[in-house]
Amino acid sequence: MYKYNARVTYSQVDSNLNLTYYALVNFMQDCSCFHSDDVGVGVRYLAPRMRGWFVTTYEIHINRMPTYMENITITTYPYQVKGMMARRIYTIESAEGELLVYADSLWVLMDLEHLRPARITEEIAAAYPEDTDRPVFEFTRSKLKYNGEGTKVGTFTVNENHIDTNGHMNNSFYIDVTRRFLPSQEFSSIFVNYKKAALLFDELDVYLVELGHGYQVVLKKDDEVYTIVEYK
Repeated sequence: MYKYNARVTYSQVDSNLNLTYYALVNFMQDCSCFHSDDVGVGVRYLAPRMRGWFVTTYEIHINRMPTYMENITITTYPYQVKGMMARRIYTIESAEGELLVYADSLWVLMDLEHLRPARITEEIAAAYPEDTDRPVFEFTRSKLKYNGEGTKVGTFTVNENHIDTNGHMNNSFYIDVTRRFLPSQEFSSIFVNYKKAALLFDELDVYLVELGHGYQVVLKKDDEVYTIVEYK
C-alpha cells in the first residue's frame, strides 16, 4: 500500500469547482509513479532498461468528485504482480475519511525497444509485495467492444505535450480528449480499454455511441480502434 496527500487546485477543477476526470486520472497515475520511484523501480529505474508500464484498463467508480481546495488522500494497492502484468486498486478519500473514488486497473510491463510485453523481474516483483489488507470492491472488469455504429463527432491530433516517457500519448489525455465530446453532465463510472498506443502526430477520429445509461467514446485511426471509453 502507498498513499500521499494532496489539495485540489484551481487548475484541476471545472466551472463548477469539481475535480475534472482528467485530473482524477492524473492523481491515480501520480500515485503509481510516486510509489514505484519511492521503492526504487520507477521511471528512473525502468527507462535505462527500455522498460515501461502500459495501462490496459481502468474501471473507475465515483461516489463524489473532490472539490476545489479539498484535502484528499490518494492510495494505491498493487496486487497480482506476476508474469508480464500487474493490477492496482486506487482509492481517493476526503480528510474525514469519506470514500470519494475507487478504481481498479490492469498494467503490462513493456519492452520499449521492441514494443512487446516483457517479463517482470524478481527485483520488480519484490518491490510490490501483496497487501492482504487491501480493500475489497466489486469490479465488473468489462471487456469493452465497439459495434461500429458510432457517429463521427470530431478528430484529434497527438502533439508533443501529450507524449510521456514511454513515447506515446499519456493515458490521462485519452480521458481529456473523450470528455470533450460528451454532454456537460456528471457520471458515476468510467471504463477505459486501451487497445493501441497513440503516437506523436497520429490523427485520431472520434466516434460517439449513445448507450442505455451513458455514452461510449471511441478513438480510431484508419478503422483501427485505439481506445474505448465508457461513461455511465
